Amino acid sequence: MNNLTSDSIEPLKHCKLPLSSFNFIGLFGSPGCGKTTQLQIIADTIVQWSKSTTYDLDKPTICNGLVSHYIYISPSTQTDHTLNKDSKILIQGTDDNILDLTESIKIMNDRFEQTIKVQNFLRQIAKDIYKEIYNEVNLINRKQILQNHPQYNLILTCLDTLNKFKQDYPELVFKETDKNIIQVLTDMTTNTNNLLSRFESCQYISQSKIQFDGFMIRRPKIILIADDQAGSKLFTNTTSNPFYNLLCIRRHQALFFVGVSLHSPGNMQYSFKMQMNSMLLFRGIPQEKLKLLYDNISSLDSIDFNLNSFIKIYQDITGYNETDMTKKEQYRFNFVYVQSQPIQAIYKNFDTRLK
Repeated sequence: MNNLTSDSIEPLKHCKLPLSSFNFIGLFGSPGCGKTTQLQIIADTIVQWSKSTTYDLDKPTICNGLVSHYIYISPSTQTDHTLNKDSKILIQGTDDNILDLTESIKIMNDRFEQTIKVQNFLRQIAKDIYKEIYNEVNLINRKQILQNHPQYNLILTCLDTLNKFKQDYPELVFKETDKNIIQVLTDMTTNTNNLLSRFESCQYISQSKIQFDGFMIRRPKIILIADDQAGSKLFTNTTSNPFYNLLCIRRHQALFFVGVSLHSPGNMQYSFKMQMNSMLLFRGIPQEKLKLLYDNISSLDSIDFNLNSFIKIYQDITGYNETDMTKKEQYRFNFVYVQSQPIQAIYKNFDTRLK
């Protein structure tokens, strides 16, 4: 069972791995148990799954659309600070690099939240203008009416703001599909060179031709993988940790999937573990750490399922009592899957429900 499921990746759509506006999964186990491979399989599967979804500017949910950023943090990777990439972004997991990354995501998201309000205004006013005048006047009169519209100055200012964001974050550019919006904004920005003198005193308008290119912006959708970062400050000092702020306070704003791979759940503070949707427990976790996990996840406790049952299931699945190294290797990639939401349950891998 060394794949995402024992059959194929198809069971994802049957909610064995719930996908919502935020997914935070922790994978714990000793070196060589298969957790890093499994984590990348999950992340790559979500990337592929996202390609089958459709983003809608009228209903801009983070669940839909392509992944905009796939960020992989590891002690052994080469540093790449840029966000504007189509492929995986590799970042060496030093504290300074992680701080820079966190700040970059925060800045991008803050600018997005400001710019999306501008975009929503533009799209709505374009819809209103189309209903108001497009069925009543000819093309020549229409453009004259548009450029004398009482909110014309404001519309150009908003378009300038939108264009600056698209230039800085081209990976978030998204094609407008509403033909009425495209027509209104295109007509309003035709021959604006002759009109820029009206805005020379306006600091928000670029001194270049303002045009609408038929594209808007979409919500960031980030996959963030942190592999074997036990030696860093990534999961410590939660009160002053910007990474904690990103994961646990601002998490629904840009992050879609976060996967963390560590040797032991003891290397991560309680606050982080409580934000997780689910955990994958591979071989090599000490019994005292299992007890701590069991105590932290209160819904695991029941009359029919106690601590000893939990530990026995974990040890049986991961081959804890197997001494023959050849046979022990057969347990590689086996894990106990603990799902916290929406219904508490544990599984052998993703396939067999145990509770």
